[in-house]
Amino acid sequence: MELIKVKTPYGTLVGRRHRQGVEFLGIRYAEAPTGELRFLPPVPRRVAPEEEVLALEPGAAPPQPHRPAPPWGGALPSPATSEDCLNLSVFTPAPDDAGRPVLVHLFGGGFETGSGSGGLQDGAALAARGDCVVVRLNFRVGALGFLYLGQAWGTPYTAGNVALLDVVTALEWVRENIRPLGGNPDNVTLFGISSGAFMISSLFGVPASRGLFHKAWLQSGSASRILQAEIATEQARQFLEILEIKPGDSRALQQVAVDRIIEAQARVVAQDVGERNAPGGRTLGVVFDGQTLTSHPLEALRRGERKEIPILAGTTTDETRLWFAMGVMGQASWEGLDLEFKRFAGPARGPTLLNYYRRRLPEASPNQVREIFLTEAIYRIPALRTALSQIQAGGKAYVYRFDWPSPVLEGKIGATHGLDEPFVWGVTDPEKTGLVEDTPFTRQVAQELGEALFRFARSGDPGWPQYQPGEATGRLFGNPEAVLADMDSELLAEWDGIERR
Repeated sequence: MELIKVKTPYGTLVGRRHRQGVEFLGIRYAEAPTGELRFLPPVPRRVAPEEEVLALEPGAAPPQPHRPAPPWGGALPSPATSEDCLNLSVFTPAPDDAGRPVLVHLFGGGFETGSGSGGLQDGAALAARGDCVVVRLNFRVGALGFLYLGQAWGTPYTAGNVALLDVVTALEWVRENIRPLGGNPDNVTLFGISSGAFMISSLFGVPASRGLFHKAWLQSGSASRILQAEIATEQARQFLEILEIKPGDSRALQQVAVDRIIEAQARVVAQDVGERNAPGGRTLGVVFDGQTLTSHPLEALRRGERKEIPILAGTTTDETRLWFAMGVMGQASWEGLDLEFKRFAGPARGPTLLNYYRRRLPEASPNQVREIFLTEAIYRIPALRTALSQIQAGGKAYVYRFDWPSPVLEGKIGATHGLDEPFVWGVTDPEKTGLVEDTPFTRQVAQELGEALFRFARSGDPGWPQYQPGEATGRLFGNPEAVLADMDSELLAEWDGIERR
């Protein structure tokens, strides 16, 4: 590989040319969020225009819990982690003036794990396939990115959601520097899965993000799952109590070891996906702090504040089945479901909604009812409402469902959460994905999803009709029986008036 130098407002980037294009790795877009900057908004990194910036090695991923990979997981190594993780990598067919569409990826991982370095996501291959510029971000996760101290500690911690502000700072870097790298700063598409998609959706309610992105591709994450400040404040209190840090003792907060921070957050956050996502659930995530996030993103969409941004919202058929198959959800009972439905839908509507699922699934066990309910409550209903809100405000929105079931664990996980991600990236190698098999059909599905992403990035139209409830406007991927379907009319009617915030 030969070295290549490109002048940008950030400095002269030194990257590598390879057979698929050019890559610039590990570019620090902000100062290390350590010491006095820990838990504070990012500080953009400035470089003199004449300075050379080596961009030859992937940047560190954010600190996170290290969980053993399941036996069916892919064989890819985990990237190194560090608190000095505010970096990005750029992959481009050529650093010229072509003005290609820019795809900026936000990784998923339940707001606790994930990386913009390494993994099955091959930025160089995606950029070459789509003749686009791909940017992969690293940003803070877990307590370091989402612990909310503003209500209890005040200045300088008034801004919550510092991980969202990391993303905003990275997008500002893209706007200022992507043109000489072959990209068009006026055509930026954000795409991501799970917590990455929830973060993208949250940006609709973040004023600082205006003008920084122009399309949103959301996989299993939409304009919901916003924590109220009071709940986030209580979780922060529990977190600091575990660490034995007194209120306002910022020096102790700055000096505590990062491993202890990760251990403390594990004691505060629930592992059950229902508990994590229920109103008032024990989780880390985007907080309605009134400063970073000034509007609930769904309300911002309904008011038409971001109607110029086309949205594509996708879900999988069996979103939550993986957690049940892995045995982390416990054993459900009808009594427990009654309480959970009331928690999600309220004491008046909860029993009615539970009766609907029991009528619809007359032979299902409590565990099976719970799995389907949580799939729809956490993922499908919010996705449909996000799309519908944008359409009704005069914008454009599209929906899809991913139906291909993985053969792993004797088919027990179905088309589970995250299964569509390798297909979007064009990866069907089971050595890399663990969950996908490499067949003519899976390669075809990957090609179709990739082409939809590239079309959407170029024009805001993925290649099928805009969403209309009750009509066959939902694109099905991985289902050989149908291409478009009505996925929602009965479901939306049963959930009408039940807001999950």
